[in-house]
Amino acid sequence: MRKLLIVLLCLPLFSNASPLTTVEQFVSLSDATKVKGASQADIDAVAALLTDDMRYQHPNYGADLSKADFIAGLVNYMGMADSLTSNITNKIVGDNAITIAFVSTTVMDGKQEVDGKPLMRLFEFKDGKISLIREYW
Repeated sequence: MRKLLIVLLCLPLFSNASPLTTVEQFVSLSDATKVKGASQADIDAVAALLTDDMRYQHPNYGADLSKADFIAGLVNYMGMADSLTSNITNKIVGDNAITIAFVSTTVMDGKQEVDGKPLMRLFEFKDGKISLIREYW
């Protein structure tokens, strides 16, 4: 809870953060929403990083979600894991866009699962916030 309070107090500072810092915060905060003990405050911290008109797309699963739908998805998976850690293994920084490769380690019901290969995620930015997240795995 103390860590969450620190994050929430620092959110106004994040609005001027670099896109790379915002991506790193997004990964960490979105992981936190899926861990037991997560709360609506964790969801709100993720939502604060997103533009109002953001889109979440996952072509392999036919997903094209609005911000509201994306946030509802976070709520649906809130607190399901014992732990979840995503480690960014590679980054490509472009003009208002960043692509990351990452590997997630999840523990559910005491069983650990590690991604077999790095996953790819593209972020696009508008006005300092994430306007598009596109998954390629």
